Amino acid sequence: MDLTLRKTLIGGDTLHDDYYVIHDGRSIGRIHKTHGLNGSTVWSWHVNPPLPIPSWCNGSADSLELAKDQFKAAWERFYASLTTERIRRWHLIEDLGTSNSWWLE
Repeated sequence: MDLTLRKTLIGGDTLHDDYYVIHDGRSIGRIHKTHGLNGSTVWSWHVNPPLPIPSWCNGSADSLELAKDQFKAAWERFYASLTTERIRRWHLIEDLGTSNSWWLE
């Protein structure tokens, strides 16, 4: 499964060490550098298409490479759980550009 990283751009500013994860032309999550509980630097990752997400679709790693590997494993597990109908609804929600997806359920 092909995943691509794209630098995060907010308000015209590119964020350092912050990436959107793209699958099939759609943003499916984010990987970014952040501070851990003990003040150390960690890479935080989150699978987050506009669908209900299980808690195991978030995590942190000591390196970008490890975060990418963990993200990919979680995404593949999550994606395999989706029905064709669920994927169709997700794409419809994004294509309509609405956060009010309750009416599609």
